[in-house]
Amino acid sequence: MFTFLSSRDASTIVIDIREKLTGHDARMLDDYIQGYFDDDQNFKVLAFVPELNGSTLEGFWEGTKVNLKRWRQFSKFAVVTERALIELGTQAADYLPGLKAQDYKPNQLEEAWNWLIED
Repeated sequence: MFTFLSSRDASTIVIDIREKLTGHDARMLDDYIQGYFDDDQNFKVLAFVPELNGSTLEGFWEGTKVNLKRWRQFSKFAVVTERALIELGTQAADYLPGLKAQDYKPNQLEEAWNWLIED
């Protein structure tokens, strides 16, 4: 489950992710992107992930479809977390073509914002 939070940058989506990600979450994210960004417009994501207990099968499938559909639009992905496993996933995502990803601790929020808004 996630919640959209207010963003200080029009090209950055801010979300708070908790518990399990579901198919509803993936569709909600896709609807949000479609409502705020043109199909050829890039965006960034700042995700707060204090705890994540995986994803439902439907959530995994729907999330994969959103990622494939929007892949070229993702430019940067900053994850704020204390969880080592999530940090490893973020570091692995940084190797994916066209995507820059960084992980930050909660006390590094300003560094995350600075990284997101720099060119």
